Amino acid sequence: MQLLNFKSENLVVDWISFNIQGLPDPGTIVASLSKHFTPHVLINGEPNISYHGFKKKYKVCIRQYRGSKGHWVGTQIIFSGKDAAHCYNLIKTQKIGWETLMMDGHTLSLGRIDLYFCRTNGFNDPIQSFDEFLVDSRT
Repeated sequence: MQLLNFKSENLVVDWISFNIQGLPDPGTIVASLSKHFTPHVLINGEPNISYHGFKKKYKVCIRQYRGSKGHWVGTQIIFSGKDAAHCYNLIKTQKIGWETLMMDGHTLSLGRIDLYFCRTNGFNDPIQSFDEFLVDSRT
């Protein structure tokens, strides 16, 4: 029996987000993630430049909502594109654990995860097989 996983099925993680209900200050999350990512922090939609001194290859967007304009109170942690794939790899290899994102007294939930199918065409693949794939996918 073959073990199925994202790699075996040519799936790549393209977006991961987490929500932390009620977290009033993103500083703890920034400190936890800055080992692996350059944090970009927005508070109520406005950039907060105090955390931009880190320079890592991968980025994380941290959106803090403090309840103004009727918004939810809490923090979103967002990884997209290659940053999401890197985050997934760190979680999978246990270099980042749930304890990194969990804050005492606050609820952590997975907000969203997006995958995409990635198949590199072989040199000998005819155009017809690609067209058939598109038709089959639509169907």
